[in-house]
Amino acid sequence: MPATRCPVCAMRPLSSRNELEFRGMYFAFCSPSCQERFLQDPEHFLSRQGAPNRASGPAKRRRLRLGQQPSPDQAETLRELLEGMMGVRTVGFRGDRLEITYDPGQASMEGLERELMEAGDRLGAGWGERLRRAFVHFEAEEG
Repeated sequence: MPATRCPVCAMRPLSSRNELEFRGMYFAFCSPSCQERFLQDPEHFLSRQGAPNRASGPAKRRRLRLGQQPSPDQAETLRELLEGMMGVRTVGFRGDRLEITYDPGQASMEGLERELMEAGDRLGAGWGERLRRAFVHFEAEEG
């Protein structure tokens, strides 16, 4: 069974079309371009298997005040969607705050917003609007 994350960018593969067996190991890629990059230098990607989404650039942190603490299931839904994005390094919760650490060279604001809106749709009960407001009124830091 292939890994649940693309070994190139750490995104979740959406289909089984881009699977590959390499040296007795199975990999699933999020796209044909990631599969191609892997095949150009597999040793590079195999050597970083323990830390697949640690990008090269300086990190940014965005803190969102949600106004309500998510339940454990809601927090897990948010975490899964956000951690599936290329460039997102960590996702954490502290009370009603959601903290996202990401590489701005890989994760765009539009992508983060899109994932938050998808999470809001899944969570229902006013979460879409809560996440929309939190995204607009955020705290950010470099480093």
